[in-house]
Order: sequence, then C-alpha cells, then structure tokens
Amino acid sequence: MTAPFSALVEKHRSTIDAATAAWRERTFYAHWPEVPSGKLYGEDAPSEGKRRFDGQLGKPFDRLLQRDAQSWHGEEESPYGFTLGITYPVLSPDVLVANARRAAPSWAALSPAVRAAVLVELLERAAATFFELAHATQHTTGQGFVMAFQASGPHAFDRALEAVVAGLWAQETFAGAATWTKPLGKTSITLTKRYRIRPRGINVTIGCSTFPVWNSLPGMFASLVTGAPTIAKAHPKVVYPLAIVVAALQQGLSDVGLDPHLVQLAVPTPYEPMTQALVGAHGIGTVDYTGSTAFGQELERFCAEHGIVCFTEKSGVNPILIESVESLDAALDNLAFSLCLYSSQMCTAPQNIFIPARGVAERSSGRMIPYRDVVERLVAAIDALVSNEKVGPGTCGAIQNSATLDRIERARQLGLPILRQSTPLQNPEYPQARTATPLLLEGDTRQRAHYEREWFGPIAFVIPVASFEHGLEEVVGSVERCGVLSTLIYTTDESLLRSADDALIAAGAPAAFNFTGPIWINQSAAFSDFHGTAATRAGNASYTDLAFVAGRYSVIGTRIGS
Repeated sequence: MTAPFSALVEKHRSTIDAATAAWRERTFYAHWPEVPSGKLYGEDAPSEGKRRFDGQLGKPFDRLLQRDAQSWHGEEESPYGFTLGITYPVLSPDVLVANARRAAPSWAALSPAVRAAVLVELLERAAATFFELAHATQHTTGQGFVMAFQASGPHAFDRALEAVVAGLWAQETFAGAATWTKPLGKTSITLTKRYRIRPRGINVTIGCSTFPVWNSLPGMFASLVTGAPTIAKAHPKVVYPLAIVVAALQQGLSDVGLDPHLVQLAVPTPYEPMTQALVGAHGIGTVDYTGSTAFGQELERFCAEHGIVCFTEKSGVNPILIESVESLDAALDNLAFSLCLYSSQMCTAPQNIFIPARGVAERSSGRMIPYRDVVERLVAAIDALVSNEKVGPGTCGAIQNSATLDRIERARQLGLPILRQSTPLQNPEYPQARTATPLLLEGDTRQRAHYEREWFGPIAFVIPVASFEHGLEEVVGSVERCGVLSTLIYTTDESLLRSADDALIAAGAPAAFNFTGPIWINQSAAFSDFHGTAATRAGNASYTDLAFVAGRYSVIGTRIGS
C-alpha cells in the first residue's frame, strides 16, 4: 500500500466503520445532510450551484477527462419549459471499453480496503456539486428542487457509500492468505495459499430518466469497490446530472493518481443508441439496469446467454390495502402525498388501492367509514395538496416525458369511472411547466387486465374488495403476477397485520404497515431499507444486500508447495 493511499485509508476509516455498522445493524445513518442549506454545505454553496447551472446552459460540457470523443451531442429539454442546449462528448462503445480495459489492471491490483477509501474520498469531493446537481436533476427529470437535491445528492451518495461498505465487508470475510498444513500420520504436508479477488469484468450501468443518479450510483460503486471499471450510459434526455457526477469522480481519480477512465460517461445519440453495442462488447462482465420490464427481460436473456451478470430493477405494480386505521384523515393525507410526490414518477409509487366495500374502520372515532366516503375523502386530500400554492407545485414537480401525458389519456379511455380527473397544475415559477395532477379511476377485481400493469405517472386505481382477506388475496396475487417494489397495508388488527406480513414476505414483497406523518411508501432509506427484494418480477437486484456486491467478482485461489 503506497503512502498516499495509506493516508486515505486512515482519513476515511471512521466513515467506513460507521457506515458498515449502520449497514449491518440497519439503523438510521446519513453521512450527508439531506437539507439543501448553506449552513450545512457552506454559505456560498447554493448560489454557486445556481451560478454553475446557469453558466453551463447552452454550452459544451467540457469537464469530463475521458479522451477520444468522436462528436458532441445533446438533446435535453427541461420539463419546466426551456431547452438546456448542453452538448456532451460522444465516445464510441469500442473506445469506452478500450479506455476501461487500460484502466482496469492497476485498480484491480489495489486491496479492497484501499479501493473503499479511494471511493469515499471521491464521494466526499463530488459532494461539492450537490447544488448544481440539484438544478441539473430538476431540469432534466422534472423533480421539485428539494427532492432533486436529496435524490441525486445526499440520498444517492449514501446509497453509493452503502454499496462501498457492503462490497468491502463481503471481500474481507475471509483471509487473503493462509498456511495450510494437513497431518499425514508421522508427517504432514504444508501449502501456502493465497486468495485474490478477480472482478468479473467491466461494468455498464444503464441510467434511467427519472432518477439518473440515485439508480446509477449503487451499481457503479458496487462494481468499483470490487475492482471493476464502470461505464455509466446516460438516458439521451437526462445526461447532465450523470455528467456532473462522472466528471467529479474522474477529477478525483486524477487528483489521487489514478486513471480517470475507471469511470466514464456514455452519451447515446439518435444514430448510435449504444446500449446493445456496449453490453455486447468484449470484456463486459456486469450490467446494471433500471427501466421498463420489456427491455429489462430482453437484457436479462442476452446477458444470460453471454455469461454476463445482470442486475435489474424493472416495472412493478404497487398495491395498498386499507382495512382499518387509527385516524382516516392521517392515513389519507399520507396516501395523497404519496400519490402526488413527483407525480408518481417513481418505481415505488402506489398504484392500486384496495378498500373493503363495507368501508374502513376508524378506531379513534369508533365508526365504520363507508367505502364511498373513504374515496371522497381521499379525493379531497389530493385536492387540498395540489391546490396549496406553497406545497403543490414543488411536491408534484413536472412530467419528465410527454409520453406520460399520453398514458394519462389512454387511462381515461379505459371506460372506468373517473373518481378524480387529472388536470394541469399551474407552477408560478415556471408557467410553461409540463404538469398533471393525479388521475383516480375505479375498477373492480374482474378488470385486472386494466390495472395489473404499470401505469407510470399520476394514475391510480381504487378497487373495492369483499373483505380484508379478499383484498390481501388480490394484493398477493398481484405481487406474484406483476412484481412489486412497495406494498402498504392499513390495519389496526394485530392478527391481520401478522397474517399480511407473512403472506407478503412469502410472496417476496417488502411489507409496510400503517404509515402516517412524514414517512411515505415511496421512500427507501439507505443503510436500512433494502430497495427491491430480488424476489419478484419487478427485478432481480436489491440495494444493497450481499448478492448485489458478491455477484460482481470471483475468488481465485493459488496454492504453493514447500
């Protein structure tokens, strides 16, 4: 271990120890504050981030250190109503892979502890970009500013740190060398044995359009800590956030004396979509993918045929069942916020809401609230949130892709009763923003073909059921048929809670119960919540369990006789 890296190991030892303890114990831990405050990040940080964002618009993004660009390209438009006009260097898949192959040996030769320390150093340096990153995320994805700051900044970086400590822990579960002696009667035989980590190959992480950093960093850092270079392939409409992060990581690598091509940005163009060419290139060992089920399944098949380890997060159909509550208003306010948050453009957003036809029991009042009243109060809760001028626009954000508006229109044409109509939401700061409030439709269990598929965006279904047992049967069946990334059950009956918990776990679904207040089913907390279970059709990966890191390397043994 060279002296500079020894210093980094000592510098970041306490951070790695604290993060490892949180990852193992599943307690609350946040290394970076989630509040976008100058008091926490430096008084000039907010204004400097905005200045850098404004200064980048309409110009080439020239901060990347990767070489041999063949052209420049950009096609980003803000969902808030203006063109970004930024272009990025386009490198061919062959060049990207060649760059990564040259960078790989020296990185793989470092110990896991050194790699982990270097990666924490890179994250600490890159955290200086949080405010520019927030503006870039807001104006490519449509998230509100605070959500964009949290999702692409501290929350994404915490997930990256989580992947680092998980990967380090996995690689250090056995000794790197041993003297092995086997007694043979009056004599013995002794071998010197060494065990080395061999990365499976270069990683390709395929970015998504809604959470480009949060969904990319776990796979990228899990690959890096286990010894492999990574290529981040951006979505063509959402490049800027990943470009900021990759540029910061490349600069950090260069500053500590390592090849910046360990991390590269792949920019697709209309004439070179790039994903298939990248994944099919010689030397690719792992792929991380977030996106639609159709392409995810195609990618899984291709990787299986070519010996590539593929980690996927695909579409899910997330259900809620409301049987009984302590306070109906508290439960519905929580649910309304979940339906409005970023206009449900989240893989964990609820879609199907099952309610017993007899209504919902409210313990605080001792009343049975009729089904129709529950529905009306849910609609009222949504209306109250979206009509709040201070809260509504920032909570709902903007619609990232105009195809989501088309999807809302197709949902309207299903012929189902409309409980709440979707309408544009005026944003005073951005009058041209592309917006839509939640569309709420009513279905029944004979119409699974309508609601047992993902309707990405602000579209939800209310489905009456005969009883709690019937509702749970529908929820579990949906999990098994469609896959899921979140489930939420409301019941004040402990026996029903236990039976639902057992049934959901058996089906492979994460279970949540009785959420009220400022904690929502859409959220997933680093170091504590496993994002995805790898046990349903919604994906085969989980942020961040041991399988997520251990599948990226092999342990190769050497035996030497005396």
